[in-house]
Amino acid sequence: MQGEKITLICNLKNTFVVKDIALLEQMGYRVLLIHSPTYSDPLRFFGNRLRELILCLIYLPQSKACFSWFNDYHSSIPLFLSRVLNIPFTLIVGGYDAVSSHRLNYGIFLKKNFRQRLARWNYAKANTIWVVHKSLAEGCPNAEEDSGAQSGIRFFMPHLKTKIEEVPTAYDSNFWKKTNSKKPKTVLTVANISDQRTFERKGIPQFIEIAKALPDFEFTVAGIEKPIKAVHTYPKNIILLGKQSREALKTLYGSHRYYFQGSQVEGLPNVLCEAMLCECIPIGKNVFGIPDAIGETGFLFDSATPIEKITSFFDTENKGLGVKARERIIEQYPWAKRKNAFKNNIPQNDENE
Repeated sequence: MQGEKITLICNLKNTFVVKDIALLEQMGYRVLLIHSPTYSDPLRFFGNRLRELILCLIYLPQSKACFSWFNDYHSSIPLFLSRVLNIPFTLIVGGYDAVSSHRLNYGIFLKKNFRQRLARWNYAKANTIWVVHKSLAEGCPNAEEDSGAQSGIRFFMPHLKTKIEEVPTAYDSNFWKKTNSKKPKTVLTVANISDQRTFERKGIPQFIEIAKALPDFEFTVAGIEKPIKAVHTYPKNIILLGKQSREALKTLYGSHRYYFQGSQVEGLPNVLCEAMLCECIPIGKNVFGIPDAIGETGFLFDSATPIEKITSFFDTENKGLGVKARERIIEQYPWAKRKNAFKNNIPQNDENE
């Protein structure tokens, strides 16, 4: 295994991707990364396709397997060449690539266009599909009832024959742990918010309403960019922060008592699990992977839940829930589970060779 190569392609080099690269390297593989951002400009769009083709022709003949984080344009050329070269290809699905929300104008299945047809082809031709939560395969009735969001690869492609596996993301509990004292009456939410759609999708309007109802609490939004800051009015007890480093996030999680995850559409939220490892008491929307992450360690709500019922949770003692939240994430999403999934999807050399 030592020094063997894996090709990994992504359109967004986020925390999920960085963690998988680290895990594969820890397993002894050398990761050949193709980072291919999504561009609407035609020149850059086709430039990326050409770059993917060239890099795949170099990387894939050297690789044991190919993995694509998210299903979109960037997946198709590596998938086609992987099939030609008989290299196992796994599509890793995070959320956008398994939903359709008219309200949010969000999801690969929203519009019947070439992009959706290509995504369907990718699903049909991949060797394996990984979903971070089972709802991305089978659908989430709660989300459809709550916001009208349709979801689930099998809902959109009922005759799909490709094997789908639930492979949750994993979390480093040795790094994500509380190292500072919690401030009472503090609530945190984290999201990379650069546009109005993401602002809505991540549940920030509801976060603001809760903050207004609890003026003696301090609320913090981390990851919000300046243009979005300027177009909304916020109560005085909300602190707005830009994008945070990994170390800064750890400090924020460690100092806040509660963590809010109000996403309308989500797979398995990375930041929620990190916050719970740092002993934040979770409050989350009852959709997709959020309730499975939270379990009995916090509070679940939907769009119809009165603000008064949500705020009443903050008035209870909630003793010991932070510790239980950490224990739950360690138990539910261990590194070993994802490591075994990689191992099972990468051909192993015959020990007798």
